[in-house]
Amino acid sequence: MNNGWSGTIQQFLQLNLGDFINKIELFVYGDSTVETATEHQKRASQIKAWKDSFHKLQMIFQQYDTLDGSLIFEYEILRGGGRRPDVILILNGYVVVIECKSYNRLSPSEYIQTSLYVRDLEHYHSEIHSTNTTVVGTLLLTNHHDGRLILNPDHQIYVSTVNSFHKLINGIINKPSRSFDLSQLINGVYEPSPSMLEAARSILNNEPLPNIKAVASSNFEEVQHTVLQIIQQAQLTKTHHLILVSGEPGAGKTYLGLNIAHNTNNAVYLSGNGPLVDVLQDTLKNRTFVQGLYGYKMDYLERGIIPIEQVIILDEAQRAWDSGKVDQSLKRRNRPLMHLSEPDIIMQIATSNKPWSVTIGLIGEGQEIYSGEEGGLKLWNTAIAGKNIIVHSKHHSSLFTNARQYNTHNHLHLNCSFRAHAALEYYAIVNSLLDEQFDLTKELVGKLSKDRYSLFITRDLNRARSVVSKLYIDDFKTTGVICASGADGQKKVPVIPRDALYEKPSKVAQYFNYPDSKFYCKKLNYSTTEFHTQGLELDMTIVHWDNDLYLKDWKWNAEHLQRSVEDPFQIKLNSYRVILTRGRDGTIIYIPPKTCLDETWRILTEYIGIPVL
Repeated sequence: MNNGWSGTIQQFLQLNLGDFINKIELFVYGDSTVETATEHQKRASQIKAWKDSFHKLQMIFQQYDTLDGSLIFEYEILRGGGRRPDVILILNGYVVVIECKSYNRLSPSEYIQTSLYVRDLEHYHSEIHSTNTTVVGTLLLTNHHDGRLILNPDHQIYVSTVNSFHKLINGIINKPSRSFDLSQLINGVYEPSPSMLEAARSILNNEPLPNIKAVASSNFEEVQHTVLQIIQQAQLTKTHHLILVSGEPGAGKTYLGLNIAHNTNNAVYLSGNGPLVDVLQDTLKNRTFVQGLYGYKMDYLERGIIPIEQVIILDEAQRAWDSGKVDQSLKRRNRPLMHLSEPDIIMQIATSNKPWSVTIGLIGEGQEIYSGEEGGLKLWNTAIAGKNIIVHSKHHSSLFTNARQYNTHNHLHLNCSFRAHAALEYYAIVNSLLDEQFDLTKELVGKLSKDRYSLFITRDLNRARSVVSKLYIDDFKTTGVICASGADGQKKVPVIPRDALYEKPSKVAQYFNYPDSKFYCKKLNYSTTEFHTQGLELDMTIVHWDNDLYLKDWKWNAEHLQRSVEDPFQIKLNSYRVILTRGRDGTIIYIPPKTCLDETWRILTEYIGIPVL
């Protein structure tokens, strides 16, 4: 049973209130009678809301002699953290999500939540998606007497009342009839896009990636098949290969790498991203197939240990350290300098005393945020010199002049994002914004609300916190504050401090995984930077902008830059590219009320048209 009550409208009109409440209460709360005073008060409030909705919906439907439709109360969105739309109406083949509110003053939280319900059903419910059924959302103000039916353009959600809901009904029944009924909704399979940490857990449990719309519209399966074929080829021919898999942020590179590492013999997943390794190892309670690149390479450099793995998967391969950065690390440990880059080290490990090997470099675009990471793919061309390496990539062969053989593959680039759910064009917005293509940004932002990705902007941090804190209540979905590093002391939300010596779990693991910690993301007490969150994600983010990146005469200017990097300005842009793309459901940009940010605010709101929260 996945709902509190379901049936036809005519059955609902004949329903006894007491029977209705008993059934729906049993579904939501079970038969337990032991509860705290707070829980008792919360239950009483919920029962009062159900009674109000029951009476008001009966008033609405009693206006019609016959209305051939169905209702579902408290439909549980499976794997949605216990989230339940108040009511779902199925009418003339259309699905209407109804969120009942007994108060008249709405906040953005109610609009966002209703929009997310619409998106979840439209994109992740098997029957709704396969039949291309239209889903509409409305906030029903049960105690408001206005006769207007209003569409909020920023959220694509209707606001209705008992006196205006008939306009929504009439609009639907006057449309051409479609074939979709109650049984299809109840019996359909709901498969939402998993977060990266959920996906990692599913790998350990040998669960398949859900057959969701984002996956169906991408080439994920083809890319994975291509990589596995090359591994098989390497084994059969006793040859050494370098595969470079590229993709947008959130396109599934990490999932692909973890999946191959877990399901391939003699494989390891390496990341130079310490926070990502910390959070993954903490989440999975496993320290074997996910390892830190630093320790892996130091075992080889300092102790001469050649790891046994023949399939080496390196996350964010384009960010690998150059020889100067590696030597700096060795110098701090009073070790002799080796003049080797990380790609040099990895390729030496891959080819030393091994009959065959496959090195898989996962490549994000525009993600270089540390010093020593700007060498990019050129370092890999240098690393393969004289090693008889066969290279597979989507990039032009001129990048790999040292390859024994170069093979171009159509399916080595993951072509769309899972992270932003339905808003598969959101990353184009971020890229065009940071590339100063503001006309394109404006055009794309205008289409975003229909994709149901929530992008808003505010100069009021408390308002942003208030809106976000009302989302995902009693839900495992996450919210948090993220900022670009630099001038951390001036942030209104302090950055999580460094770990104490041997501190476990680390503070970044506490931020993502420990609800009781004061550092937990949903408490909104602390922020994380691009260094903490790259490769990870939240469901809704508050991006704490600052005067380290601002527009002046329609050009980006930057301050508080990293030292010892070749292009500090580009590194700053990349930092914002990372923090702006962490939100799966949405992003709220907070622009502090600083004079130097006034032009940035005006361009983002007045010209580009990002809605003000």
